[in-house]
Amino acid sequence: DEKEYYNLLNTSLKIPTWIGVEPKVEFDRNLGEFINDSNEIPDTFDFQQVSMGLSVPLGKGLFFDDRRNTIRQAQAFSQIALAEQTKEVNKILFTIIKDYWNWYLSFQKQELLRQAIDLAENIFERTLIDFEFGEAAVVDTLQAKINFQKRKVDYRKSLLEFQLARLSLSRHLWSENLVPLEINEVTIPDSLSLFDIPDESELRTAVETALENHPEINKIEGKQAQLNSDLRWRKESLKPEIDLSYSFIDAPLNPNFESTSLEFGENYKLGVDFSFPILLRKERGKLQETKIKLLTNEYELVQNQVNIKNNIYGRYAENVAFQGLLSQYQDVAENYRRLLEAEVINLQNGETDLFKLNIQQDKYLESRIAFYEAYVKLEKSKADYFHSTGVPYLGLTNFLNVAN
Repeated sequence: DEKEYYNLLNTSLKIPTWIGVEPKVEFDRNLGEFINDSNEIPDTFDFQQVSMGLSVPLGKGLFFDDRRNTIRQAQAFSQIALAEQTKEVNKILFTIIKDYWNWYLSFQKQELLRQAIDLAENIFERTLIDFEFGEAAVVDTLQAKINFQKRKVDYRKSLLEFQLARLSLSRHLWSENLVPLEINEVTIPDSLSLFDIPDESELRTAVETALENHPEINKIEGKQAQLNSDLRWRKESLKPEIDLSYSFIDAPLNPNFESTSLEFGENYKLGVDFSFPILLRKERGKLQETKIKLLTNEYELVQNQVNIKNNIYGRYAENVAFQGLLSQYQDVAENYRRLLEAEVINLQNGETDLFKLNIQQDKYLESRIAFYEAYVKLEKSKADYFHSTGVPYLGLTNFLNVAN
């Protein structure tokens, strides 16, 4: 009959606080011909009403609630994110260092094989001259030519390997404007080492620090803080919900935003909300699940501490072993160099054959390449040691001019 039976409008604003008490402001406008008496508002302010007050949890949520649990977990997540950032930066730096030493090794191989070409070409030309003077057989010239060709093939392979290693390292180079850069072909690597092998006291300090500050440990501890916060909330969820609210009606401001006095006992709203699940199946299940996750995380923490400790000691043992082997590889390579020079002199004096000379040259190249491989393994192992300790930027903060 073109009647407005009822028109109910209710809006509210709650301000969350750290202690769980929530100040709130409510605005109501209720009117209509058949409005319920419980919703009726006088027409003093055009059927509008403002109420301001507090809502206080007396049971569940008094000391800890879902909001505070979320904040605590977010704070713990920042620790996890920082640990993950440190881990990823270290991983990238370690990859760059490995790519650099691969570039260095390929360059040294190329240089060795280039020198081998020069020697093989010199022997081939000398053999041709000897053949012309009747001092060498035709088979000697063939053997010298085959060796010369083999050295050129090996050099081309090493050149390709050097170019691929250079391009692999170039992928880490960027300008300030995020433009990819490339190492030019005339640039050669340096053998300068960025790391030193620690002594035993430094090793013990590194292990103690890693067991507390390693990114993997920080991640697990951050997860532990999240689970502890969640456990506290699950225990809090076993309590009954008892929420008490009290609000002043049209005070200290009325709907016209005019100030009014506060009067306790007059013009107020008082409410109590109570609820409590009888069996608490969901709450008890969530609590038990969180306890199991927490226990699993504690075991994971202990396991990671053992793995980190063993990994650091393992990398340190590699450092010491590779350093000891390096000097031996150097001695072997130096002795093969002397044998090769002696065979070249013997060849000039007509006291040796090409077969024996080629063998000595192969042995020298193998020993020299083995030396460079051992040197690169040592440098990678030293970088891996600092990577295993989890120290930010692999301990190169001064070199990289960055802050922790």
